[in-house]
Amino acid sequence: MQHLNVTGAPLYGIFMRNVQNVVLGQIDMRLSRGLGVRIDNRGDTSQWTRNVRIDNVYVSGASSHAVETYGVDGITIGTVTARNVGESGLLLNETVNATVSKVDAENAGTGTGYAAFRMANRNGRIGSSYATNIRVGEVIARGGGRGVFCVSESGGATIDRITLSNTGNNAILIENCYNVNLAAQSGSVTGGGEIRLAARTEFANNRDITVQNLTVTNSSIRESPCGENTTFRNNRLVNSSQSIC
Repeated sequence: MQHLNVTGAPLYGIFMRNVQNVVLGQIDMRLSRGLGVRIDNRGDTSQWTRNVRIDNVYVSGASSHAVETYGVDGITIGTVTARNVGESGLLLNETVNATVSKVDAENAGTGTGYAAFRMANRNGRIGSSYATNIRVGEVIARGGGRGVFCVSESGGATIDRITLSNTGNNAILIENCYNVNLAAQSGSVTGGGEIRLAARTEFANNRDITVQNLTVTNSSIRESPCGENTTFRNNRLVNSSQSIC
């Protein structure tokens, strides 16, 4: 599907379940409710949805996520642009072998715990391990809920560049995740909620988390409880505090 424009209030702008070899080209959705694009395997969870490509998708006004995956092995995404959506800009659930060029979100998930970019439900877990297989070039978040959120035994992820400003909730929250590299190249966090490494008791604590190359302005970095093999490196704090292990 090379070109699609959607307006109005659909339940889903695009909904695909248990599919293979899908290409979505230029997708433009200007909605008043609903979810933009959902691609999953929930019809038969014994089979992955495989080999998905999304070139560029713009979603505004959705009441849920701009783009969501669940149970996908092999997805390449160019740019997700989310404007004033109710939940996440890009949400990856139980998805592996993903490459994303850019997530650009403004006011995504305002007043919620959702994020411009969220990984959940063992996202990035292959077998029982978390070798890097989720590769994101850039995440931009202005306003909204959280900026970057990794939760519920997800990981295996590298985000090269991060630009987060004035998020209503945590700028970054890493909770029970493994092998996550934040701002591998560069990044900035300005205002908004803190950068937080946290853990719930029902899952193993954070492990192999790297937070680096960030300029943090009018915010804070906090790690509690202490994770295993956490690295904080080359971060510049401007009118910001740090409480780490």
